Amino acid sequence: MQPTIANAPPVSMKAHALPFDADTFVLSYPKAGRTWLRAIVGKLLVDRYGFSERRMLDTQALTRLAGIPAIGFDHDGSAMRYHVRWQDMPTDRGVYAGKRVLLMNRDVRDNLVSAYLQATRRNGEWGEPISPFLRHDWYGVDKILAFHRIWSANRQVPAQFMHVRYEDLHRDTAGTLARVLPFLGLDADAGAIAAAIDYCRFDNLRQAEVEQRFRGSALVPGRVDDLESYKVRKGKVGNYTEYLSADDIAYIDEAVTARGCEFTRASLIH
Repeated sequence: MQPTIANAPPVSMKAHALPFDADTFVLSYPKAGRTWLRAIVGKLLVDRYGFSERRMLDTQALTRLAGIPAIGFDHDGSAMRYHVRWQDMPTDRGVYAGKRVLLMNRDVRDNLVSAYLQATRRNGEWGEPISPFLRHDWYGVDKILAFHRIWSANRQVPAQFMHVRYEDLHRDTAGTLARVLPFLGLDADAGAIAAAIDYCRFDNLRQAEVEQRFRGSALVPGRVDDLESYKVRKGKVGNYTEYLSADDIAYIDEAVTARGCEFTRASLIH
């Protein structure tokens, strides 16, 4: 097990700046299921424009090469490696004025479990049990809730804003994409969308991760023999019950009820 880094110094996040230059930003808290959407969008781009499949996750570069408005995927300052307390997260999102922002989120409980496995099995951010992780100012439930409250307060800042839940993409992939793709400035016929969805099945993306099929480190397992260390892990909804105690679930639910917003309270709808 990796050692905890609870005493590591935080990275300064006093000023909020655009992570890179793009026309449209797909933003999410870490481990909200955004890589799946990124893979589908990338597959549509490489198939339509004849790019190498190895570049499938290089969305910003692909859109620029295609001569269409650039799309970038980012965690908007919430990545665990920054070690920023939820109390210290910048609240001004004025840098997104004139941009399009798609905010993606998922059930807070599933998100926290996936983030915990990322922190323990992939990047060594954490070495303790899950209960203190859920309550930690850098990683826990209040960090997720603060991130989404900030966007709830700033949703009018971008020129256009859309919110989509991972559960919607999971339940009705084609229907959700019918809303999302035009917002991203992409058009694709039903056949191309169906082919991209089929290619991005979780079993195929898992195999692609084993083979390191795509350029970069976005889809590389922490350990090939540890399925919990994969970026594409299970792709299930409601899987948190396998990892969280009743007390931990109650703690999260109470926090969401007390300090959540419209983006996160949907987690409590069973």
